[in-house]
Amino acid sequence: MKKIIYNTTQFPFAEKLQLLFEVNDLSALNDNIEVLSREKDQSTKWHKLYYGWARTEEFTKLYDEFILEIVKPIYNEDIVYQAIPTFRVAYPNNIAVGEFHKDKFYRDIMWAEEVDEDNFYLPFTNAFDTNTIWVESEEDKGDFAPMNCNYGELIQWDGSNLMHGNKINETGKARVSVDFRVMTYAHYKPSEHGAINTKTKFQIGEYYKTTSK
Repeated sequence: MKKIIYNTTQFPFAEKLQLLFEVNDLSALNDNIEVLSREKDQSTKWHKLYYGWARTEEFTKLYDEFILEIVKPIYNEDIVYQAIPTFRVAYPNNIAVGEFHKDKFYRDIMWAEEVDEDNFYLPFTNAFDTNTIWVESEEDKGDFAPMNCNYGELIQWDGSNLMHGNKINETGKARVSVDFRVMTYAHYKPSEHGAINTKTKFQIGEYYKTTSK
């Protein structure tokens, strides 16, 4: 697990979302809805607004520049990365992801091990205690701890192999974040499997983009 610092003035994701959502504080987001299940954890009104914005030229330019300047240098080679980051909201007294899991459970496991994909966690609010992701330190160790991360920080970690999930958010503060997946171009191999929510195939031009020309 690795934490990377970036400049929020250069990459003002939270400020852009505040304008989009017409709110002054993302951590104050709330909604009196039932505790979210896996089937419904991508269905809030904020998700709909975000995914509309994520398909615009404004977002694409900001995100692609972030990938090129902050993420690609970690690898020092061309990468393949998730085209549209997955959006999460952990409301107070609710959860952001409906179940504990390893990402490879939702992919072909042999393919997941071959491409050696990394996860990146990018919160737009401070993420801490029960409003953040809980993850084990080693595969199947079961020693879950919170992945604390502030706005302006990015965490690279192994969501494919480490069990992780959310607890009921008892902090009184919402957590708003995105996560995305990255592999080196040298490890890339297309898959006919599709993402669990969108069914988009794990291929460049669908689920993924690449820095390779």
